[in-house]
Amino acid sequence: MTADAIFTTITDRDNQRQQAMLSGDIDTVEQYIGSTLRYVHASGTDEDRTVYLERLRNGYYRYQHLETSRRDYRHFGDTVIVNGDLRIHVIVDGRERDFTGRFLQIWALQDGDWKMVAWQTTRLPTD
Repeated sequence: MTADAIFTTITDRDNQRQQAMLSGDIDTVEQYIGSTLRYVHASGTDEDRTVYLERLRNGYYRYQHLETSRRDYRHFGDTVIVNGDLRIHVIVDGRERDFTGRFLQIWALQDGDWKMVAWQTTRLPTD
């Protein structure tokens, strides 16, 4: 598979993951993330896969809007690093958060399938 084909696959999978997050379909979200996931929020909160999925399921995180405006890819064998920008509107433990962020995302080929294994968001300053 060419690098461009891999990037297209990952983009499609990530778009599907985001749509599932918005619709509250956590079973689908779970299909796209690896067993070793580390998810670091813009607040600095660092969660493993179990905690992140539990918080999605119990409504601690309720994503209202996700819009990715840029993705840049780097391919290293069975790993792809994605840097990008996005707009997020999320309710966290009852408090609304609406911001633009920069993210670092890592996808790894696991058991023949691309899985997101790391995410980190940095909030961008407002103008």
